[in-house]
Amino acid sequence: MTIVDDLLAHPGLYIGIDTVAGSEFRGAARLVITPLPGSSGVTLDYEIFNPATPDRIRGHIEHTMVGRTHDGGAVMVIGHEHAPSVAILRESRPGVFELGGESSPFPMRVELTMPEPGKLRHAWWYGRPGGEAVEQDISILERVS
Repeated sequence: MTIVDDLLAHPGLYIGIDTVAGSEFRGAARLVITPLPGSSGVTLDYEIFNPATPDRIRGHIEHTMVGRTHDGGAVMVIGHEHAPSVAILRESRPGVFELGGESSPFPMRVELTMPEPGKLRHAWWYGRPGGEAVEQDISILERVS
């Protein structure tokens, strides 16, 4: 089973905690999985909220599509608030999405796994322009509906 199969089999609302590596920052994570037509993939609507930063309670928002490609691979297309363009990532190994030939304003990758039905681990890796991507934001979520 692939991550696309897992996500299609368990759509709905997921909530959990987001942790920023190397810090004490914690936030509430909300992720909604919606199947795409034809079972070709899913959309992920993902947000992080943190009341410790009242001037920016919503610390992150993205709209993502994860889907199968005709050749049997999978892609992740992310629209997020940290760049004025979408990020196109390709699955390099199960649940690991990395930049392919497309350029990006910063190094990045996303790891998305379902260790058991109804539980997700969503990890953003990123770094400074010209640097290496490092695991930074990790959300552990559970399906609630």
